[in-house]
Formats: sequence, C-alpha cells, structure tokens
Amino acid sequence: MILRYMAYLPANLILVGCAYVLSPFLAAWSMKHGPVLPGRWRWFSTLNADLDGYIPQKVGGFDPAAKGFTLWWQRTRWTWRNPCNGWQSELLGVDDITGAFTVKRDVPLLFGFYLKFWLGWNPIKRGGSRFPFMFQLSPKRA
Repeated sequence: MILRYMAYLPANLILVGCAYVLSPFLAAWSMKHGPVLPGRWRWFSTLNADLDGYIPQKVGGFDPAAKGFTLWWQRTRWTWRNPCNGWQSELLGVDDITGAFTVKRDVPLLFGFYLKFWLGWNPIKRGGSRFPFMFQLSPKRA
C-alpha cells in the first residue's frame, strides 16, 4: 500500500494545484448553471456537498442570501476547502480500508499553533463510494 500511495502522490499534488487554479472558473461557471458541477468536474470539489456547502452547514461568514461577487467568492473558497475530494475518493480511493494505512497527527508548534498532518486513506467515506486518499500538511491555530 505504501508503494501505491507514493505512486499516487505526485498526480494528487498536481491535481490539487489545478483545483486551486480552476476554482474561480468553476465558481464562475456555477453562477450561471447552479452549484453542482457537471460530470468529472465535480472531482475538483467535494462529493458530499455542492458548491454552497458552507451555507447549509451554517458556517459563520457564509451568507445564504449571497449573490453576485459574494456568492462567487463563497463557492471559490468552498472548493479550496477540500480540493479534489472527488478525485481522491473515486479514482485514488480504495474499496477496502483493511489493507490501507492512515496517519492523522496534530503536531504542536510554538505560539499556539499546530501542524495538521494527514497521510494515507481516510477510514471514513465522505460522499464517495470509496475510502479517499489523503495528504494534508497545514498549519492551524489552536
């Protein structure tokens, strides 16, 4: 499984980078056609919610009455939140989690910060039919 993970990692990093670049354009497309991306384009976002995901979840700063630029910006940020979740679930995901590995750690840093470190496959399906591939390395504030 480790060799499989290492083989998938470069493609995943490239596609996540593409997702960050494409997000504003996908959000712009959604302004005319609705918050659900068509076909494989949905792979650049999350599978368990449309581009208005934060609105039904009632997250602060996401306005259910948003229109125009504000709505476009909310949808862009939603895609940045979990870029390529569809790709990571449906193409790189695994059917059976028993042979896969999962590493999730919050590594303490200085001044109330920590490093969120996730590696392997998520043991929880998040909207897809498979257990999603994970790689996350991000600083967070405690």
